[in-house]
Amino acid sequence: MTPAQVFDLANLLPLPIWAVWIVAPRSQAARLLAGALWPWAVLGALYVAVLAIGMAEQGGFDPHAFGSLDGVMRLFQSPWIAVAGWVHYLCFDLFVARWIVNDAPDAGYRRAPVLLLTFLFGPLGLVTYLLARPALRRPREA
Repeated sequence: MTPAQVFDLANLLPLPIWAVWIVAPRSQAARLLAGALWPWAVLGALYVAVLAIGMAEQGGFDPHAFGSLDGVMRLFQSPWIAVAGWVHYLCFDLFVARWIVNDAPDAGYRRAPVLLLTFLFGPLGLVTYLLARPALRRPREA
């Protein structure tokens, strides 16, 4: 497989999960996905595999690469390392969303804007949730 094919494949796993949490937040599927760990295990394993390919391509791990912006930019010139970085984003943004879903299980559709921000901008969604958390965790009135 090429890096582009792995990128496309990696994008397929999280999208249905995001869709269920945003479109059907009170569904049985949403609750099952919020309790599951397998999506993160799959993304984590994919990350390790792609990172290993990228590091092998670059001749090993250079611990100094993370010490400067230039070093990180050189790392990401490798398509395999760029895909590893993308899978890292997919895995961690989705994990943050899982935490949000589990932390405010009764928020329902009120949680959708926060999840959409988390899907699109990761940390912006997390910060928004942390600020909105008291309102979203409050039990819904009948």
